[in-house]
Amino acid sequence: MQLKLTSKERLVLYGLARYPGFSDIDLASNIGVDRSTIFKSKRKFRDWKLIKLLNVPSGEAVGAEILTSVFVKYNPTAPYEVRKESESHKRWINYPNCVSHTATDTDSVSTFYSRSLTDFRVNFDPIIDEYYRNDFVEDIHYYHYPFQVSGYSSDAALAVDGLFDLERADLPSGMIPPRPALTEDSRLTEKDKLTLYAFVKYPMLSDLELSRRTGISRPTISGKRTKFFQSGLLTREAYIDWQKICCELMSFYHVPIRHGHDREDLAKVYQAFRRVGAPLFTYMQPGEIFGAFLSTGYPELKSRLDQELRNLSSQGLITERPMVVIMPLNEIKSTKIDYAPMVADMLGIGREI
Repeated sequence: MQLKLTSKERLVLYGLARYPGFSDIDLASNIGVDRSTIFKSKRKFRDWKLIKLLNVPSGEAVGAEILTSVFVKYNPTAPYEVRKESESHKRWINYPNCVSHTATDTDSVSTFYSRSLTDFRVNFDPIIDEYYRNDFVEDIHYYHYPFQVSGYSSDAALAVDGLFDLERADLPSGMIPPRPALTEDSRLTEKDKLTLYAFVKYPMLSDLELSRRTGISRPTISGKRTKFFQSGLLTREAYIDWQKICCELMSFYHVPIRHGHDREDLAKVYQAFRRVGAPLFTYMQPGEIFGAFLSTGYPELKSRLDQELRNLSSQGLITERPMVVIMPLNEIKSTKIDYAPMVADMLGIGREI
């Protein structure tokens, strides 16, 4: 059953997605809703498990070289109930470097952080080989995005604005640009690593509580929080359970762009797919884009997608149809979004906190 949000609750949801690190006072001044309404709405959202706030690490923060998206089409004889009983599925879901996974009976889309392409292949190939031996897989596609050349945008605020027709004037624009790998001088200390892991694992805990858990002083925790967020090693993002509100479809896509394109061409393709539906996120590197968006129904989705593809084709920007996986939200069987195990594995955190 979908939740019915009031107009003010929709604004608060937008505010939490747009300004996930703000206090209630700052949030109130930015979205024009009083603090009492914000407090009550946040309490409702917690009860409904509608939204959670995450501290998301950048690739260079954890020593990752690439992000890989994996699109899998499954055989009709391998619905989710069959796959989930296999040991290979449990290994996939529990593999620390798999930070997100969304699956239906017919498809799944996952993302992975890896130190290198070799690291990804060594760890994931045995899992997918077992899927093939079980006759689960009809088709599979891998797309690799090196962090040092890939931009990223988290677009939950745009999705809320688009779904509820808020027409906000303070919408986020642009992408987080690629970041270079850490230098020897900027390498994380052991204390840095433990603190960063704590921020990712417990995004809602206070500095005082994190100090108790880690044994690191509260002023040090506070200083590292400022350092990590200001440097871009961590970003604050909102994760919304879209199955609970007003939309029908979630679509993942990967689009290759013609050879010889420039940055302006890449931007045109990027903007085109943001017009197809309410955007959720985008990864972009020279030559290709991977992202996701929401839609309220299939006829509107198909009409918009076809129109944008015709326009891009007529401009010579794309020469083949993109990979698009459309998932009805009420048919999603499994979701995962968890960065903490990956951070612990990549940074060698050997203790629980």
